[in-house]
Amino acid sequence: MASKAAFELSKAQQGTLNDMPLTFLITFDEPKRWPITHAISWVQAPNEVTIRFALTKNSHLITLLGNERTASLIFIEGGLAYSVALSHVAEFEPSVKPGLHLRFFEGHVEEVRNVSFYGATYGQPDIVKTYDVEAAEKLDREVKESLN
Repeated sequence: MASKAAFELSKAQQGTLNDMPLTFLITFDEPKRWPITHAISWVQAPNEVTIRFALTKNSHLITLLGNERTASLIFIEGGLAYSVALSHVAEFEPSVKPGLHLRFFEGHVEEVRNVSFYGATYGQPDIVKTYDVEAAEKLDREVKESLN
């Protein structure tokens, strides 16, 4: 059965995204004519129709988002996988800047769709920081503040 589209995030979806879970960002590489996917966790949903995210300053996605201005995010909430289509993706300047040089983007939620396969439920994967845990937690707090 096809899932019905929603046109904004639910409160539960906002809450999950604001916990900075593993999220997949998909955009389109027009010259190559294929999608590009990256795993990110610096994501925030300040309201039901806006999603913000941060990328490292040298990410190839920055060029793609500058050309295409659309993206999709895949994330897990409540045991289900969701795809969010974003339009009007644009860079913004945060009022608070973290120590690491990052670029910040904001997009408008156009569609939210359950993309789980029938009979499946999913759990949040563990994200294990493989470098200085205290430094990673400090950076995550700084980026979260920058995205709000």
